[in-house]
Amino acid sequence: MQKKLIVLAIAAAISSPAFADNANVNLYGKAFLDFEQVHNDMAAKSSAMRVQTNASRFGVKGSEDLGDGLTGIYQFEVQVDVDGNSGNGFGNGSRNSGVGLKGDFGQVIMGVWDTPYKLSHNAIELFDNTTVFSAINLMGRTNGNAENFNTRQKNLLTYTSPNMGGLQAAIAYSPDEAPTATVNKSLLSMSATYEQDAIYAAAAYDSRADATTAGTTDSAMRLVGKYKMNDFWVGATVESIKVNTSATTSYSQSNLELAGQYKLGQSTVAASFAKAGKTTVAATGAKQFTLRYGYNYSKRTEVFAAYTSLKNDAAGVYGFNAGTTYGAQAGSSQTAIGAGLIHSF
Repeated sequence: MQKKLIVLAIAAAISSPAFADNANVNLYGKAFLDFEQVHNDMAAKSSAMRVQTNASRFGVKGSEDLGDGLTGIYQFEVQVDVDGNSGNGFGNGSRNSGVGLKGDFGQVIMGVWDTPYKLSHNAIELFDNTTVFSAINLMGRTNGNAENFNTRQKNLLTYTSPNMGGLQAAIAYSPDEAPTATVNKSLLSMSATYEQDAIYAAAAYDSRADATTAGTTDSAMRLVGKYKMNDFWVGATVESIKVNTSATTSYSQSNLELAGQYKLGQSTVAASFAKAGKTTVAATGAKQFTLRYGYNYSKRTEVFAAYTSLKNDAAGVYGFNAGTTYGAQAGSSQTAIGAGLIHSF
């Protein structure tokens, strides 16, 4: 009798008006962990083994039809600390989260969100912008991380245009909520993308006022391309980053990435090569080469293995994005090998 009452109570709750009003709520997430060994030839202790939680996440999103072609949308997403290193269940806090409206005019959303500049690269990203294996250890960055344009930006207002025959534009602005008389660190990011059949192309621009030097603006421009041929795709990114070192001096740094993937049945084999150019200081560049193998048990579950090698020039101080213990020392060479599991729901 007690079990029957519980079943009836659950059925009544599901059929209630309150539940029906929230029937458009979608829960989703990703568990993305790997076991890896990292090595740095200049670290005090050169090698370590570790479990990394990477871009594991949990989110809730939904929409409401407001009539006249207008829809209200929302998303709240957090990074989940699956390996327990942070001790509080969460990793680096909020991921893409916000509220907005969409309709024939396009979409407007405000909150914390990836910039259009960062998103333009995702078409050829092999590791979800995380892990030691990702090319964003070099791409979107300058030597010593003076600037990192791979940004999930807080206080961001983003407009995305309708898709017009594969062509779409996005523009985002983040104000400085605590400006001073001399510093106003606002951000402007924009992109134009084209995706149709086998072709993806994007141009993106990012502008950051007072980012490294008061009274100046750092900026980045990139072009991204991808071409798909049946079970194979190849892509590339070229970018130029300008950083101001004083009110009157600056440097421009050029970065390059080539990437590709081949699918054979349930298996995928992929590789990427990234090269960070030097600044005004000699020998401040770096190179990274990565290999990846994945086996898809289903559309939601994949096991993978990967290897990467990152080599700095004599004055280069680039390091692995995930973790600082085996990060950058000038001229260091770093490697990582690992295997992991990704499950999406």
